Amino acid sequence: MQSVQLVAERRVEVRPMPDPPEPGPGEVTVRVRAVGICGSDMHYYLEGSCAGYPAKFPCVLGHEPAGEVAAVGAGVENLRTGARVAIEPALTCGRCEYCRAGRYNLCESVVFMGGVQTHGLLREWATIPAANAVPIPDALPSRRRR
Repeated sequence: MQSVQLVAERRVEVRPMPDPPEPGPGEVTVRVRAVGICGSDMHYYLEGSCAGYPAKFPCVLGHEPAGEVAAVGAGVENLRTGARVAIEPALTCGRCEYCRAGRYNLCESVVFMGGVQTHGLLREWATIPAANAVPIPDALPSRRRR
């Protein structure tokens, strides 16, 4: 698959990377359709670092993605192939005190896609935990005119 990789400060290239694995139990494979460019992406691009964390070149940025489910692993009941989803980029453990309390943003073992910990989503496909794929409604409620 193709990805957009930051290969040096102020230099990006379209490069191949391995296809993601088939989804395992509790996972989905998402075809990434759009990715927002965040301020942290711009810092990595312009300065080669963000908040004191240097980029590890080459890296795939992008942590504001949306796409559609292409494959569903065993045990996933809330998503179907073709469902449009937003992707939560924080991969949390689900076991620590904070995760058990529903405060995933404070997870002690969080791995963040699109930072220095692991590749982001400026790529064609990603296999992720199903819990990180948030369904997007097929239609937004219409507003009544007055």
